[in-house]
Order: sequence, then structure tokens, then C-alpha cells
Amino acid sequence: MLNLTSEIHIEGQSIEYETGNYNLRGDVTASQLDFTIPGDDISRRKYWNKEVTFFLDKDDAYPMFRGRIINADIVDDFRVKFTAVDALGFLTGHQKATVVLTDSKNIDGLSIGAAIIKLIRLANLQDLIGTDYIGETSPVMRTSKKYRGATVILSLIKNELSAAIDTTIDIPREQVIQIMDDGTKAQLVLGVQSQLDGAVVTHYYDNDNIMSFTVQNRKIPTTVVVKGKNSEGSFRHSSAATAFGENFLTLTNNNLISKAACIDFAQKIYNANVENQYEYTLQTNSGPYLQPNDVVNIIEKNNEVEGNFRIIGKSIRFGPTKYSLDLTINKRPPILAQFLKSD
Repeated sequence: MLNLTSEIHIEGQSIEYETGNYNLRGDVTASQLDFTIPGDDISRRKYWNKEVTFFLDKDDAYPMFRGRIINADIVDDFRVKFTAVDALGFLTGHQKATVVLTDSKNIDGLSIGAAIIKLIRLANLQDLIGTDYIGETSPVMRTSKKYRGATVILSLIKNELSAAIDTTIDIPREQVIQIMDDGTKAQLVLGVQSQLDGAVVTHYYDNDNIMSFTVQNRKIPTTVVVKGKNSEGSFRHSSAATAFGENFLTLTNNNLISKAACIDFAQKIYNANVENQYEYTLQTNSGPYLQPNDVVNIIEKNNEVEGNFRIIGKSIRFGPTKYSLDLTINKRPPILAQFLKSD
């Protein structure tokens, strides 16, 4: 376990705190920082909407979290609990950022990366959400339709990323959007889901540095229906339906213009779901700086799990001089025991 001294800053000033929890869920969701401050004379209102940075170690060049305080609750007479969310938090929650798109003010014909930049600017969020390094999807794709009227930015981003799937390999890869801190602002960055076979492994886990390991079985869609542009098609895996039960998934990809293309895409989506059938939670004190989409190698003999896995999210419970780490990972069904490496 690393010897770290964690710090929380509010408006650039280090504060005294007791405990904290950092939760990075992955996907297109905001990460959250909760922490408690001691004292019975704290004015909660003076901290509202203030910038918070969390450094897992005081010597880190960049914060692990940068966001704004959105809530404060009195825990007891001597402590106040604060909640902050990162840049994506300004697109989520009850007050989702919304813009009105018209024939003269729109994102028609723009790439997805360029569209997100323009939407952030139209919502006047460019001071809070950086787009300097956003990049593009892989492959580069344009927005799938003309958006008009009141448009929730987060919903539009989710819709576009769900359609911009990389199908250049047999197992299609989803697009991802992540937060990168440049030292002064949280930046949005687009990318593609990492491949597992032949990937550069960033960390290794085995029974020596795994404290606990749990497995969750996801439902596999045995019938996938794909709606394309003026066409649609479906794929059903009868053997999987017998084994797992009938589960359905319907999605839209306006880039597909024929029934055959829809069926082929549906089959690829089924294969991708099979690969990600199992989701694992790993508790450890090793690897706190790992990020979603990083690839790790795991040999966990008790559950007969071995291979490369993709980080989905993480949760860090911490105090000034200690921490514990939970990682959410997935890949594919665990292999049989006889294929496990022996000591």
C-alpha cells in the first residue's frame, strides 16, 4: 500500500477534513466527492458552488478530482458533510443543462466532438467544462440527425455516442467520454473503449493484493433489434435464449441503411454483451490512480478468473493518511479452472 497524505482544497486553500469518499462511476456520469469538515461554526452557505480539488497525495501534480460543491448537510453538532460533483455534474442531476436549437443556431453536420464543443458554448459552460482536448470519436462520425427545440445536452451526447460504435473489429467497441485535469480546469476527452487482447496492461492483480472479489452476472440480450435509417433487422441466439432466458434489446443506429447491415450490427452487439456478461468488484489497496478504460491483468484463483480486464469505475474511501480502493471491472465470462496458471 502506498504511503499517501491526502488533501482537499476549497478555492485553492487546503482545509482540515476528517473522512472522504471519491466515487468515479464511469460511462457518461458525474464523479462525486463527499467529505466531512469538523466544527460547529461552519457556515454552509459560504461554500456553496465553490471549487473543490482532491489530491490523493499532497505531492500530486494534478488533482484526482475537480468539481463544485452542490450540497451540505449537518451530520451532528460538530461536523458538516459536503458533496461536490465534477464537470459532468453540470450536465446531469435535476437541472440538466439544456439549449434551444433552431434552424439558425444548431449543430447540423458537425462531428460529435465539434458538436459537444458548440453545445457547451451555447450553454455558457465553457468556464466550467473544458473542451480543449476533447478530440473525436473513432471512427470520426457526424451527428446522426438534426436536433431542434429544447435539447438536453447530456441526452444528446449519450444518443450520439451510443450510435458511434467502432465496428471495425468483430467485437464492437463503444465510445467513451472521460475527464482529464489540465491543472486549472477539468477537460472532456473522447475516446474509444480499450481492446483487451494485446493491450498494454497498466496494473497486475492476484490473490496477494486482492482483499475481496465479487462477481455479478448481467443479463444477456438474446434478441437484439436494430433500427437503422428506413430499415431494421434483428438477431436472436436461440441457444443463449434457452440457457439465459428471453431478454430483449432494441437500439437505433441511423448510420445503417439496409436490413442486412442492421442484422450484422445486431449480431455484433450480442457478441459484445456476451464478452461483458460478468461485472466484478475488486477491493484492494493497490492501483488507486487507475482510470476507467485502463486495462489490468487479474489472476483470482478462488473465483477461477484470469486475464485482461477493463476498468469501469472506482471508489476510494480515504482519510488524511489512509485509503481503501474498490474497482469495478468487466471483460468476459471467467475461464475454466483447468486453464488457470499454476504457481
